[in-house]
Amino acid sequence: MDRRTLLIGASALAGSGTAAFAVLSQDRYPSRPIKLVIPFPPGGPTDMLGRRYGEKLSAILGQPVVIDNKAGAGGILGADLVAKSRPDGYTLLLGSSSTQVTGPLLMPNPPYHPVKDFTLFIIGFVPMVISCNPGLPASTLPEFVALLRANPDRYRYASSGMGSIGHLGSELFKLKAGRLVSLHVPYKGNNPAVQAALSGEVDWLFDTVGTTYGHYKAGKLRYLAVCTEKRSAVVPELPTTVECGLPDVLVSTVNPVALPAGAPADVVSTIAEATRRIMADDTLQADLRALSIEPVADADPVKSAAYFSAEMERWAPIIKASGAKME
Repeated sequence: MDRRTLLIGASALAGSGTAAFAVLSQDRYPSRPIKLVIPFPPGGPTDMLGRRYGEKLSAILGQPVVIDNKAGAGGILGADLVAKSRPDGYTLLLGSSSTQVTGPLLMPNPPYHPVKDFTLFIIGFVPMVISCNPGLPASTLPEFVALLRANPDRYRYASSGMGSIGHLGSELFKLKAGRLVSLHVPYKGNNPAVQAALSGEVDWLFDTVGTTYGHYKAGKLRYLAVCTEKRSAVVPELPTTVECGLPDVLVSTVNPVALPAGAPADVVSTIAEATRRIMADDTLQADLRALSIEPVADADPVKSAAYFSAEMERWAPIIKASGAKME
């Protein structure tokens, strides 16, 4: 065998070794950057949660996590992008109740199924509070219900838009408190809605603790109840809707991490285990609770899917009764 034949053989062996290594590298997840789609603009509670999650995920998996704020249609555009992405674990969604429950229910032909088209891991709950202008003659939720009942159509409420969780939560409250009558005034975003309540342009609103807490502490908004079963760690003095006699008025925005359906089992288990580690971190939990986000650490896709399925059933009749639609 001459030297040329030896060189060709060696080259072929080297090539086959390189190819084998490439196959192994491709099989090892993750081997390249991961994109985390946040379907809302920067700066909101979902964005803040997503960026903290992405930073921790990068540290655990040893790959960059690139944040992509893909806002539009109440989060539907970004969620649809992920639902239709290749299910290889390199495109994730930081979703919300609007992407996995209310948004699709508001549409006659939603572009994706909020449960069947994803593998979901709930990582946080953001409770809603009922608040009012401090000039109203009502200091408690029962007093407020009595005030609305005695004055149908006199008092108006704000929301961040038609079909928003603030709008739908208010409609749920009105229904469960005895079919109260109060006019809805939709605004283009949370800040204008809150400002309207502060100025007296409207009288009350549903919103998150994180959005309204500073105004509450300054005495510019009066908190009436938090819409959860347990009191908030941020506002422990505030009674729950359950304590106030409205056990069905439970309203939170819920954030899942989601992969497109059909991801390989090893990819799902890698993301699940990393998510458990991230959300069990004591420092992160304290940080999130300071933002009024209640962390969830079990990263259970079965429980998460069951939760969102139940939420769709719960909210469907409320949305139908409200007449809210998203074209």
